[in-house]
Formats: sequence, structure tokens, C-alpha cells
Amino acid sequence: MVVRRMEDMVGREAEWQQMVDFATSGEESASLGLVWGRRRIGKSFMLQGLAEQTNGFYYHAVRGSSGESLQDLGEQLGTHSGSLAPLSFGSWDDAVGALMELGRRRETLVVLDEFPYMLEHTPALDSLVQRAYAPRAGTRQDTQTRLVLCGSAMSVMGQLLTGTAPLRGRAALDLRMQPFDFRTARRLHGIEDFETAILTYAVIGGVAAYAREMVAHDLPSDPEDFNRWVSLRVLSPSAPLFGEVDLLFGEDPTMSKARKPNLYHSTLAGVALGNHAWSSLTNYVKIPGGSLASVVSALVSADFVAEVQDPVRHNRPMYQPADPLIRFHYAIIRRHQARLRRHGADIGELWAELTQTFRSQVLGPCFESMARSWAMHFASRGTLGGAPVHVGPTTLSVRNSDTGAREQRELDVVVSAGDAETPSHRTVTAIGEAKVGEHLSLRHLLRLEEARKALGQVADSAKLLLFGQHFETDVRRAAEERDDVKIIDLPRLYEGE
Repeated sequence: MVVRRMEDMVGREAEWQQMVDFATSGEESASLGLVWGRRRIGKSFMLQGLAEQTNGFYYHAVRGSSGESLQDLGEQLGTHSGSLAPLSFGSWDDAVGALMELGRRRETLVVLDEFPYMLEHTPALDSLVQRAYAPRAGTRQDTQTRLVLCGSAMSVMGQLLTGTAPLRGRAALDLRMQPFDFRTARRLHGIEDFETAILTYAVIGGVAAYAREMVAHDLPSDPEDFNRWVSLRVLSPSAPLFGEVDLLFGEDPTMSKARKPNLYHSTLAGVALGNHAWSSLTNYVKIPGGSLASVVSALVSADFVAEVQDPVRHNRPMYQPADPLIRFHYAIIRRHQARLRRHGADIGELWAELTQTFRSQVLGPCFESMARSWAMHFASRGTLGGAPVHVGPTTLSVRNSDTGAREQRELDVVVSAGDAETPSHRTVTAIGEAKVGEHLSLRHLLRLEEARKALGQVADSAKLLLFGQHFETDVRRAAEERDDVKIIDLPRLYEGE
């Protein structure tokens, strides 16, 4: 069977091919796959397209009672099978059996989308699927059903194949889809100008729907148009993106059932406002670290917070918003909701007041994460002085060259090798500072030199990376004359290595 790549698909070539390979594997027995990832990144779009091309069965679960869902599935399956009347199932065991029967005559893709909705009313459903996929089960041996369980509730989907979960060891495909990186997002957004691309990515990140339906296919055309766009498409209470993060929070079972949801929101706000280290986060939320640990763990599991390991210090993770819109929501929208919602509010005027906050608390941290992503995924080994095995930020005690006093500094980018288990013993191949909208001068280069010295012998040969938009002439001259200084301007960030 020839399966064509969907013409309107952007940046999902690898994931599409994995899905196609699973659906058309040629295996003589049934196989099981998982496709999961946060909401609105294109999972359903791709699976629907694949089901249509292969004449498979795609079912999008409804959030309701067990009986209602069983009836809905019977109606959809009856329509798909050409039955004159809806199919009637006495139990979910019968329904699973009917789905397995679809592959009796030929290889057939069967998709159960929003599978976590089904688990809400029938918690044993994964066990029923397990039984159908037992190694010697007749339901598995006599059919070529390619069953895909798809979902957006990260905390639920992430547990389906772990530990003692019923489906552990049963799946032939475990595809976790991620939002687009900043380079692919620029392709999705169709933005040529690099500055506009960064500004837009800092708000909506790489989530496909945020660049299409949820902004009425309207994106900024240049930096001057960005203010109009963000006021109309993001900050307006009538804009879908205005309340998107609250909706995501309410749709995740772990978050929606939390005993103290305000504690989760407070923790997210703390992370978004720059409290990335554990000590500063506990101080912001005002609860002991032991009590906060379960909250942070749940937020990481649900993909609201990303845990970034320090490349050179043991057990010192840094916490970042998992998505740019989450950072924007908690740094801008949530703190000013009352003013933004007020009848007759001048959103454009309010945005003008908030621009500096956006640049310092949203755009700056987002650009730093883009710099780390570039180092990990796009930079050449020659640029970094080696392979980027570990990439992340760190905090150092640095001696100031002018005053001689020691001060704590955050280092935006640290690249270390994999030559030691103990982080502090790893060879540091590159360190970097990322500043967008700021003119980088010899002062920034001096700060990197001080940081390299503070790291000790492991960093003696580390490259010094300056990420930014504007560079003073003397810095560019230093990069031309010195092999250890590298300038990563916006064209190189988006198109170079």
C-alpha cells in the first residue's frame, strides 16, 4: 500500500513515517502502539489522515459515562463497517473484541483518540486491551489490527507502559510527539524575519494550532506588527489563547483533581517568573521543599514544567516552563487578568505598559532556552569543541575582575562532555551567554572569561559563545581573531551551525 505524505503537514516527516511503518508493518499478528503528546500539536490531524488513506477506523472518544461512550463507539463502528444499524456492545470486553476483528481480513489501523477519557469511566480498559494482546491470545494471533491509543493527558499516557502497568511490554510503537523547535516553528509560522520569528515563538512556541485556528491564521508580519497581533490575538479576553493554559490545566486529570489547585498555579507562576532553582522556588511558593516536591513532580509529569539538569553540578536541576505560552500566561496574562478583562479596557495601552516585563521575563528566558536548543541540536562539533552530551544552565560563584568580590551568576549555556559520571568532573567544551535585544560588548565576553576561570581546569579549553541580535564591533573583531570566541547571531541561530 502506498501512503502519501499529507501536503499540508509541516515538520512531522519523521513522526509520519513512524506511524506509516507501524500501520503497514506487514506483521501477521495484531500490534499495539501509543501516540501521545500535549494538546494541539497535530497528533489527531496525522492519525486521522493516516486512517483515511489506509481505510482504517478512527474514533475520537467523548468525555462521558461508560454506557454513553460504549453506545457512541458502537454507532461510529457501525457506520464504518457499513452496518444498517448501530452496533450494540454489552461490555467493553465485547467492544475491544470487535475492534480486534477489524483486522481479520487485512492489515487495519484502529485509532482510539483521547484514550484517557475512556479510562476515566472504565479504569480497567487498559487491562482489557492487555488481555487481547496476550502473547498467545487468539484475538492477537488471528488478526492484523494495528491499534493505536492516543492521548494528550501526559500524566496518564506516560504511565501506560511503565512499572507494573498492564500494557508494559505490549507496545510495538511508543511515539511521544513534541512541540516544534524554534527552527521548525518559523517554517510553520511562515515568518521570514528573524526578530519577528523570535518574538512570535516567545509567545506561542511550536504548537501547531496556536499558529493556525486559534489565531484565525493571523500572525505578525514584522516587529512593528507584533504589538497589534499580541494585543488582538493573545491578550484580548475573547481570544482563544487568553484562557488556553487554564483549559489545559483543567483537562489534565492530575491537575483537575488536585486538592489544592492554587498551589499548582503558584508553583507555575514561580517558575515562569524566574525562580528556576529549588531554593528560590520554595521561597516564592512559601512552603517547605518536602511538600513542594510532589507538586513539582506532578507538573513535570503533566508536561507543564521541564526539569533541566545542571551539566556540571550533581542533583541541581533547574525548572523551566515546558512551553513558551505557559511562561507568557503566568508572567503576563494571569497577573493582569482583572485589568485585561475590564469592560472597555484599552488592550494596546496595557500591552505598552507590559512590554518591558515581556522582554525581561518572557522573551529573555525564551531566548536562553533557544540558545541551549541550538547548542544541543544544531551546532557543529567544531563550534562547541566536542559533542554536546550535556547541555543546560548553571549557577557559579565568580570572582568579579573589577572588584575582586565573589558573586553568584547564572550561566545561560553550559556544554559538557560525557567523559565522567560525576558532573563536576566532566570536561566543559563550551559556555555561553544569550542576550536578545541587547548590544553585546567586550563586557559580556569578559563575564564569560570569568565564568570559564571559575569552572576550573575542566573548562580550560571551553569555547565562549555569545548569542544575540546586536554585537559591538570590538566583539566581532575578537571573534575573528580568537579561535575560542564564537558569535551566534540570529541568521546563524536559525540557519547555521
